[in-house]
Amino acid sequence: MKLEATSIWFGIIVLFGGLGLFLFGMYLMSEGLQLAAGDRLRKLLENLTRKRLRGLAVGTGVTALIQSSSATTVMLVGLVNAGLMTFTQSVAVIFGANIGTTITGQIVAFNVKTLSFPCIGLGFLLYLIGEKRVVKYSGQILLGFGILFLGIELMKGGLAPLSKSGTFESWLTRYGGNWFLGLFLGTVITSLVQSSSATTGMVIAMAAAGVLTAGNADPKEALRIAIPIIMGCNIGTCITAWIASLGASLPAKRVALAHYLFNISGTVAFLPFLAWLPGLTIRISELFGSSADNIARQIAWFHTFFNLTMSLLWLPFLNQFIWLVKRIKRGEDKVVERDPLFLDPRIFHSPALALEMARKEIVRMGRLTLEMLRSSVGYLKKMDRSGKKNLLEMESIVDGLAHSVTEYLSKLSQEPLADEQSEKLVGYMHAVNDIERIGDHAENIMYLAANKSEGGLSFSDTAIAELEDLSAITLEMYEGIIDSLERQDAESARHFQNLEHIVDEKASQFRRNHLKRLNRGECDGTAGVIFLDTLSNLERVGDLANNVGHVTTGELAKL
Repeated sequence: MKLEATSIWFGIIVLFGGLGLFLFGMYLMSEGLQLAAGDRLRKLLENLTRKRLRGLAVGTGVTALIQSSSATTVMLVGLVNAGLMTFTQSVAVIFGANIGTTITGQIVAFNVKTLSFPCIGLGFLLYLIGEKRVVKYSGQILLGFGILFLGIELMKGGLAPLSKSGTFESWLTRYGGNWFLGLFLGTVITSLVQSSSATTGMVIAMAAAGVLTAGNADPKEALRIAIPIIMGCNIGTCITAWIASLGASLPAKRVALAHYLFNISGTVAFLPFLAWLPGLTIRISELFGSSADNIARQIAWFHTFFNLTMSLLWLPFLNQFIWLVKRIKRGEDKVVERDPLFLDPRIFHSPALALEMARKEIVRMGRLTLEMLRSSVGYLKKMDRSGKKNLLEMESIVDGLAHSVTEYLSKLSQEPLADEQSEKLVGYMHAVNDIERIGDHAENIMYLAANKSEGGLSFSDTAIAELEDLSAITLEMYEGIIDSLERQDAESARHFQNLEHIVDEKASQFRRNHLKRLNRGECDGTAGVIFLDTLSNLERVGDLANNVGHVTTGELAKL
């Protein structure tokens, strides 16, 4: 069966349809592979990137699997932003991702149109009837492959009229050798579709349809047109990671910059050799068994050669590359350790020391939740999207620490403990739970602030003053109690516990004030709900902070 357009305008429509199928097929295949692998891809990136060669291999393998360097770099941005990976670890993976993404071009360059329909049929059947996860997602992968190949065939068919067009032939003759134009087109098109594989596939489809060789049988001329476009693809694909890094942490922004710097440096390094690259590409392609007139295979091999060469050239200078990125994107790395800093199971033989280490970790949790609370209250005045991400990340860290400290204390409880030590351990268990819940309330207030901002709502001046009053007292109380826990100062803890009654009284008074304002029509009802919910969350923080104070004073019976 031959899929071919009959006119240039109809061919353009077919070309866009084929591109859409190609992208949709890539999406299905990528999603299926990620779902089939679960969190293993993330764990692989987290755990196997401490050495540069291993990072290069991981980046290549993961990207070859999910068929998208953009997806890999976006994943890296997320991992670095979450503190699960350092920027230094991510750089070698970026190099590998550029190699892995060339696999798509190699697949596309093969003439596999007869496989598209069997893949679609079998893939859909497995996806439809598959009950087990591996069967269902394997069907999705096959379906994606089939649709991807069908999209390539449609693009070839849509481009066929151009190969017979005298106007296009003269345009190629006039502008085809302009490397800057090719570089520009490759960058812009890839930035728009956010997939270098899609643009590379389109160029390979043009070559297979004979468009690039219109009026000229010399494959070198076709490669002179294709090579700058392919180099532009490598620059354009960086935009996805850059978008993902907006509002992220400084190390995450450096990941996106490193991707840009790597691909731009490759283009700059290759541009002086443009005259020799077509001949070299043909020799490389022939070395791997392709015929001299197989333009599609030659374009695919140039893509692989380009990315592999740049990765191998930069790898020995990885430290210098990292230094350069940090010089361009300057700033202090604000790193919040996700893992416990003080817990050590090896000191269980000394329960007093083990409890002291647990208390230090609990105080650290308290400091994190205090910062979260300050931020979330501040968002009621002005919402900050990047701050929202940071707060959610801190909430994730606090939850992880709470789990680690609870597990640590549970194991310590199995050791021989004095009565006083057992009582202290129980108190610390309570403190961990209360501090973790304060983090939840900080998150609640952040969401209330986001709803207020997204709804374009505002509080009355009186309501703003009341919230500032209540939040100031709550923060003072909580900070004082955390300081008291750190110093183990029972007297100081009792002093700040006295503020809990003031928090309750003010919250009740401000509720009554709000109802009066509502009856007089002085405030918006929707904004009023957010105001009341914020009061409730702050009041609850006061109660939980009071509980932490009881742990410091040793009055566990009052919990």
